[in-house]
Amino acid sequence: MLLHRFVFTPIVLALASLLAILSFQPILRAEEVAPKATPAAPAQTDSSPEGSSKDAPATLLPVAVTETIVTTPARIATPITQTGVSVTVIDGKENSQAHQNIELGESLRQTPGISVNKSGFNGDFTTLFTRGGNSNQTLFMYDGFKVNRQGGNFNLGPVDPVQIERIEIARGPSSSLYGADAVTGTINVISAKGEGRPDLTVSGAGGTYGTDRETVQMQGSEKNFSYNISSSRYHRTEAEYANTAASIYNYAGRFDYKIDDSNSLKLVVRGLDEKKGFYEDSGSGYGPIVEVVDPNDKLLENDLLVGVEYKSHLLPIWDMTLRAGNYAINYHVESPGPNPDSKFGGFPQPIGRTYAKERRPQFGWQNDITAFENESGDIKDVVTAGADFEEDLFDQKDSQFGNNVRRQRNNWSIYVQDRLELFQRAYLTGGVRREQNQQFGEFLTGRGDASILIPESCSRVHGSVGNAFRAPSFFEFFTAFGNPNLKPEKNMAYDAGFEQSFWCKRITCDATFFHNRFTDLINFNGNGTFENLRHAETRGFEFSAEIKPIDMLTFRGTSTLLHTQDDKGQHLLRRPGETYTASAIARPICGLELSLDMIHEGPRTDLGPAPGNDFGHVVNHAFTRLDAAASYRFLCHWRVFGKVENLTDERYQEVKTFPSAGSNFLGGVEFNWKF
Repeated sequence: MLLHRFVFTPIVLALASLLAILSFQPILRAEEVAPKATPAAPAQTDSSPEGSSKDAPATLLPVAVTETIVTTPARIATPITQTGVSVTVIDGKENSQAHQNIELGESLRQTPGISVNKSGFNGDFTTLFTRGGNSNQTLFMYDGFKVNRQGGNFNLGPVDPVQIERIEIARGPSSSLYGADAVTGTINVISAKGEGRPDLTVSGAGGTYGTDRETVQMQGSEKNFSYNISSSRYHRTEAEYANTAASIYNYAGRFDYKIDDSNSLKLVVRGLDEKKGFYEDSGSGYGPIVEVVDPNDKLLENDLLVGVEYKSHLLPIWDMTLRAGNYAINYHVESPGPNPDSKFGGFPQPIGRTYAKERRPQFGWQNDITAFENESGDIKDVVTAGADFEEDLFDQKDSQFGNNVRRQRNNWSIYVQDRLELFQRAYLTGGVRREQNQQFGEFLTGRGDASILIPESCSRVHGSVGNAFRAPSFFEFFTAFGNPNLKPEKNMAYDAGFEQSFWCKRITCDATFFHNRFTDLINFNGNGTFENLRHAETRGFEFSAEIKPIDMLTFRGTSTLLHTQDDKGQHLLRRPGETYTASAIARPICGLELSLDMIHEGPRTDLGPAPGNDFGHVVNHAFTRLDAAASYRFLCHWRVFGKVENLTDERYQEVKTFPSAGSNFLGGVEFNWKF
């Protein structure tokens, strides 16, 4: 039955597309058809709060005339309503100025289908779960370059979203386009391109817990060359628990050069240096609510991505992209003695050092070819084909557990995707990828998606189906908790959704059902090692809505209902069964921005102290958090801002035994000057 379901789902989507076309074809008129997106600006988004209608008269008009363009779902510039993949776009300027989020994890909280888990305070270890999958099953990219680390996951805590133009979150498997790790979702953090006269922005802020944050950014362009350079520093003295001090530096640069009308180059640099007290580690693995914090433990980490992209318009129907990059991580944990006695279970806390180096060189070749387009442009077929190569290198010297590892492996892959546009009503996409993993052999993945527009009722039907895989990391294989017998984990997934707009597009709602079926899911068991589960599944509903009753006021809300189950009938850890978010942004007068954000997560299963002084499954209780922020720009060059996080001083734990911060404040001033 499972095979039949996934074989017939794309057929049903295709038939639905044809029926929609046949049903509405006789009444197609030029004024009824949504304006076709032109390929002239492939990576631009409508980042202004009111879209293109900010100069419109007071009559009710559609909020946005220019549609948001995304590149992550299909690797080519695509209007967001013309992809069947569930996509959310976070505007970088709104994220940093209205919501005032200073770390990447907080930026993603308002996304349906995503649950963020932070081990304590800002800058501490933070991961996320997409549609109930593991934290290492979401692929992270900076400007199209992969940055997942060994262990597969990505630490969002120390990443400052400075210089980000937008974040694209594509939910569902994407291995057919991006290979391993894209099992339940893909997140692409896209930097802003410099434009215009040189523009300098500096800011300084301070707050509770002895916190201060400084940023500097310089961006602009000169003839064919553009630049955007930024840096930020975050510092915190010890918070409510010992050894929680942190110093984090983020830096980023994007440099674009237009060689001529058909050729361009882009250089991307992004990195961070982190030094903090390592209170997340202990002999038992529990946090400071249970374990005595070792004041001697330190964590030092530096990450660096360098990537080069070359684009060429070879022929009127042929665009080519070449990418070459390297992501490097140096991870150093110091645990000198003497150590305090363990408070729980008698586990000895480790003494020694762990130093790990990770490298991921990567190369990509992509071709986008318009295979067919009729004279009216109502029918168009675009083929995307290419090849990728990447290598994983892991070198660990460990005197804490005596676990020294030096391994490497490479992956070769080729892929092809076909995208068919029919009468500006139906958009069908399908693709396959063959990946050759040096350690595990060959994998074949595929995905199909469809988006059906019904402009007469301002409706859209969308859906996708596909499979994905992830090879066990060297961390899961060879480290102290590793298992050399692990198998690659696989996922077969589908989703289907319906989008509806009302009131001249001032109200937009979207509801999506999703289902993931995992085979050999890698799980950390109660014995302290990794194991394969025979099967597991996650399913649920995502709902999102946006309301703009007037141009100066925006309301957004999301809800996610999730059911998870492993092969023993138990819930997967740290996945809340219900998540609700709401936000309001008001701009009552020129220069003033006010925001209020709410997040509610229901109870979930976690690991914690259980009866009998042992590890066990416990209930982590529900929580509701409120954040409020205000920003005011004055005298053209100045802006004052402030944010209160956890307004009601809610005491909760996103990860059991690691308490989140109570009510805290960060506020400051920003200066901007255009030369």
